Amino acid sequence: GGVDMKRFWSIFQFESMNYIKNKVFLGITLFLIVVIGIVLSFPRISEFFASDTTTEEKAVIALGGVTDAGDLAYFQHAMPDKTVEMVEKSADELKQDVDKGVYESAVFILEDHSYQYIVKNIGMYDTTQTVVNEVMKTRYQALALSQLGANEEEIAAFLSAAVSGEVVQTHGGKDQLNTFFYTYILMIALYMLILLYGQFVAMSVATEKSSRAMELLITSANPKHFMFGKILGAGCAGLMQFILIFGSAYGFYQLNAGYYADQPMIQSIFNMPLSILLYALMFLVLGFFLYAFLYGALGSMVSRIEQMNTAVMPVTFLFVFAFMAVVFSMSGGAVDSTFMKVLSYIPFISPMAMFVRIAMGNVTALGIVFSVVFLMATALLVGYLAAGIYRMGVLMYGQPPKIKEMVKMLKESKQ
Repeated sequence: GGVDMKRFWSIFQFESMNYIKNKVFLGITLFLIVVIGIVLSFPRISEFFASDTTTEEKAVIALGGVTDAGDLAYFQHAMPDKTVEMVEKSADELKQDVDKGVYESAVFILEDHSYQYIVKNIGMYDTTQTVVNEVMKTRYQALALSQLGANEEEIAAFLSAAVSGEVVQTHGGKDQLNTFFYTYILMIALYMLILLYGQFVAMSVATEKSSRAMELLITSANPKHFMFGKILGAGCAGLMQFILIFGSAYGFYQLNAGYYADQPMIQSIFNMPLSILLYALMFLVLGFFLYAFLYGALGSMVSRIEQMNTAVMPVTFLFVFAFMAVVFSMSGGAVDSTFMKVLSYIPFISPMAMFVRIAMGNVTALGIVFSVVFLMATALLVGYLAAGIYRMGVLMYGQPPKIKEMVKMLKESKQ
């Protein structure tokens, strides 16, 4: 027992240090932390470089056609970021002016209900037309009210009547728009880490096997300890990376929180409930074990590194399918559909599907427990089988074994 534990720990330390000392691992981690730091400090940085002396020229919009003096005020009020100029020009003249760049754009009013919006380049976020539609509507309503005999004050009171609405959410409900962003980010983190570290495990097993170093190790250490040591080592490094990256993002956000006061999306990401983060960590760990065991077993069955990609392809495909299915359901807002309910109890998909349902949908506590227990049991079973395959795989060279042979060998190795 004690000797085995000692061997397990030495394998574990060796493996985790392998990642931590790895220049690529360190490079990627540092690079991500720096990028997150720059992105989250961007408002502060850009404020630092922006000089106070320059005042931007406002874009000029020309207003022509059937207008009266009061219209200018309507339009100017609706477009505070632009200068509205009333002009006595025909639509064709305005087209030429806009084309030459005299005006950024022009609104030519044809009659009470219709107008032309004259513009050269329509920007992706050009909302001018929406604004003009609203102004035209208000203008028409004011005109109609005055014809009915209302005076200016009454018209103003009519048109500026405010509606106040308050959202009352029942207990335990979720605001999907609010939860979407952080769920999505955590989902991608789960996906990247499980896939990346699973493949690291497979690679490291295959590398050692091809250098025949493992035969010596296997004969001196229990393969179960050996594989668990390897996988835990990789898992530990992955977890550290996750904590470092997310921790630094949180730190940078706190430093610059003042700049994000009016950004509900960014706020929703960093004000996510702690429980959601803990669930993400739990599913990350369980999902990692499940896939790392599979990857480790597959890695032990290839004789040459080149066969690696072909061997792990089915597992990678399964995981990519899980990710796509869950993202598709998330984007449609259907996180509690029957499809998602089924997925959240399939162990190979549940780390992502159940996590998304916890964050964005309605799941009973029992449902969560059931899914997690099922996932743990599957991970243990796969681990147990993987250790057996691993022991056989390591001592086998030549062609990767067929499934029938593997089952036979597993039975023999258990006796």
